[in-house]
Amino acid sequence: MVHMSNDKKDIEAINLLHKEYFRLLSDNKLDQLKDIFFYPSVFKGFLDEIVIATKGDDLKDIYKKLIAKAPQADLDDNVTTSTLLKKSIPYKLRDDSYVIIMEYSQVTEDDSEIFSGRAGYLFTNSNNEWKISGVF
Repeated sequence: MVHMSNDKKDIEAINLLHKEYFRLLSDNKLDQLKDIFFYPSVFKGFLDEIVIATKGDDLKDIYKKLIAKAPQADLDDNVTTSTLLKKSIPYKLRDDSYVIIMEYSQVTEDDSEIFSGRAGYLFTNSNNEWKISGVF
């Protein structure tokens, strides 16, 4: 049973980290966002190819590209959008790694759906600290 409680503790830690990721991203705090990643980190999202951040300074440029390629990037500046989380499922890969598969929708302020899809987040543990290592 001790093993299960460790899994539960790990899942709680990565869920909190995932929420912090979204908070920093929605508040456009890219300088703080870089602190919750291990490097190198891998990104795909809406980009045409996979990109790798080898250090925190790379992250800001990658996220500017990711945001510019996102479906809401084509909207007028006066349209407010938000992301609705539909489902978030953590999968344990190893003792030191989990993937969260998240289903979400991006909607306008009148709840018109712009995009619906899934994203994957790789969380890894090093020296008893969980951080993000990939966003797909």
